[in-house]
Amino acid sequence: MHSLRHKRLWFPCRYSALNAASLTALGIAVKFSMDLTTLMPGTYDQAAKRHSALFLCFSTAHFMPSLGSMSDRVIIVNLTTMGFFIVMLDVDVIIQVLTGVIEDDFQAVVALAIVCMFFICISSALTVSTRKRYLEHKYNELHTRISAEELQGDEIGDFDKLKSRVKKYWVMAETGDPQFVLARSDASCVLCMINVYIGIFDGFETFTNNKPEIASDYKWSVYLVYGTHCVGSFLCLIMSMGRLVVAMFYMSRNIRKCTISRISLEIKNYRINRLVEWKTRLPPSQVRYQKLRKIIYEIRNLLLDICIRTQIVIVIVNKLCWACILYFAYKAVVMFQHLDEELILSLSYATVIVYMLMDVVINRWLKAIKKFFLRESEVSVNPNESEHGLGYEKDLTNFFLLLESEAGIEDYLVFINASVNSFIMMGAKDQPKYLMGLMENSTSFDGVLKFESDQVSPIICKEPHNCWSLSMATLTSIMIALPNIQNEKRNQLLRSAIEGLKYVRLIEKSLDVDKKLVSSTTAADFAWVLVEMRHKWLDMDLRKVARVSKSSKETLQNLANKSEEILKEFTSKMNGNAMESPINLPENVIIANSMYKTSKTLLLVYDESYHSASDTQVFERLSVIIADIFAACLINLPHVILKKCNNSPIEEQLRSIEEASYILGATQGILKALQKREIPNLLPDQSMYIDEWGTLLKQTNDCISDPTSSSENIITASSGEVHLNIQELRASATAEALEIDEGDAESHVGGEIEELEDEEENNQA
Repeated sequence: MHSLRHKRLWFPCRYSALNAASLTALGIAVKFSMDLTTLMPGTYDQAAKRHSALFLCFSTAHFMPSLGSMSDRVIIVNLTTMGFFIVMLDVDVIIQVLTGVIEDDFQAVVALAIVCMFFICISSALTVSTRKRYLEHKYNELHTRISAEELQGDEIGDFDKLKSRVKKYWVMAETGDPQFVLARSDASCVLCMINVYIGIFDGFETFTNNKPEIASDYKWSVYLVYGTHCVGSFLCLIMSMGRLVVAMFYMSRNIRKCTISRISLEIKNYRINRLVEWKTRLPPSQVRYQKLRKIIYEIRNLLLDICIRTQIVIVIVNKLCWACILYFAYKAVVMFQHLDEELILSLSYATVIVYMLMDVVINRWLKAIKKFFLRESEVSVNPNESEHGLGYEKDLTNFFLLLESEAGIEDYLVFINASVNSFIMMGAKDQPKYLMGLMENSTSFDGVLKFESDQVSPIICKEPHNCWSLSMATLTSIMIALPNIQNEKRNQLLRSAIEGLKYVRLIEKSLDVDKKLVSSTTAADFAWVLVEMRHKWLDMDLRKVARVSKSSKETLQNLANKSEEILKEFTSKMNGNAMESPINLPENVIIANSMYKTSKTLLLVYDESYHSASDTQVFERLSVIIADIFAACLINLPHVILKKCNNSPIEEQLRSIEEASYILGATQGILKALQKREIPNLLPDQSMYIDEWGTLLKQTNDCISDPTSSSENIITASSGEVHLNIQELRASATAEALEIDEGDAESHVGGEIEELEDEEENNQA
């Protein structure tokens, strides 16, 4: 159901892998009926024995992909155990067939098929480590390519870009999942076809059985065993058919690549690579005698040569088998085309009549199937993807992790997109509505500065590192203890804190690489359990404090006095001894230190700003502070999501990305709200520490409130320069005016002189 729900038709072995528990259950189910050596002529007696071997046959094919997620040592242990189990079952079958206990010779054929399937599993197991190394190498290359496009600044909080990046990692993780690589291999295809053929023959044997029904001597137990085997075999057969469909998808695209050179390359790089490595190793150094070492060396090489040749034969047979499968599928289509025209016409009429009679039901089924496989949540659809869907999908195909002999199929992206969106949609249905309602009160990150002040002098010398979760637990304890507050508001705040602390713990656990916050987070967990479950801060009943206190100031004072008492008692015990390091401080001391600094700071704020406010107003203002702290902490969510996408071994990568996709869907409302804010410029290794946030916000506020003297000098100097320039302009303008006046006067005098000279010349004439 998990695989169908998330559109994985190849049915990964997440809950039914090959391990000690599954082998034990399989042994009980199979050997229970096979170990009965008495004559069992009853119909259901024989059917129970036959289905014991069938169940083991189907289970062998079902467990094969789970080998991809195992280490070499675990593979050897599990296959060795299963090998002994198969040998014992085959011996039982042969003995009981020869002695007449089993009357059906078909069971001997099934036993032989189990042996063949087991050898195919061993052949595939030899390629697991080589394939993993190749896939990890390709994964690292693509991860480097994605990291080269690292989101900068505010882009990392962009929901659409973050989702696009998660999808790329999902494509890499799913197509490169070692279980999926084995499930789509030709070996898996052959195993699935063996299961299908055996299932068909068993069904034919069951329906054509004309033997008289004889009651079993074992009564109801045989019917129970038979029914259990039938259910298990049916489920394994369904999963085998799903894997066969997926394998056929991939193999149909690999037909062009199925050449002699390609097969030779696959054999050399994957199939016999491990055996060749073993062959080149030196003989064991524990053997001292040279001749004995040489004998061991030659025998080992001889056995490895046999294994290499056997491996090559198995590969070639697998290739021929799936080629035959494709050929038979083609012949079936051709045969259908050459059917009698009257038969085709009759089938067409029957189809039309059935469709007319059941039009509504059929359309409803088709819509349900389409919605099941192709649906996308509205909250998870990227508008850029819908506008440029073809280009986006083409870009995603570049992140397929494939072996050298494989070809990618773009059609499978439909199922991958459906898988991603199903997890995002699951998360979207589980969004923290109370936390989102609380964060609507936050418009900035100033609350990070308001809950602890440097004016409060510490009692212990070496204080532990502060952390988000401890601050949240302390503030929530204070708010629960405030008097004259409605219970509905208290409960709503508590639900908001419960939802928020889930993500706060995730952030601290994922990003605290240096383990600086281990002691603080441990103390925070201890404090929060008491607050959530018992409404207590250490041994103080917060509800009782709320009933007894007459004002918010009295509540803060009581909490401050209690925490101060704990700290002074601790320091008095440590008097004369070396003070313990912050890492080794007791949990109650760390909790008390946080409460002391927070309550004392809020008392200072109360005297300055809250003295005229009612208890309800104080509660609302503290709600804004805690909302600001949540907002500052949840800025780190994109870093957590991206880290989960690339911080696990390749066999666990898909599960980690599933968690990342779920978190992305659950927090998309928060991410979109934070995306609209102006986020301080902090590195990821700084933004996850609340102390770093406080330092940055203090520096920012100091720069805004107190301009530097250098800037004042610059402004003064520039003002002086402007003033001088204006005076110079005025002086030059005055001088120019005077020059113009003097020029006019000179021209006027010159004109009069010229007129007098002209008059004198006329008189002389």
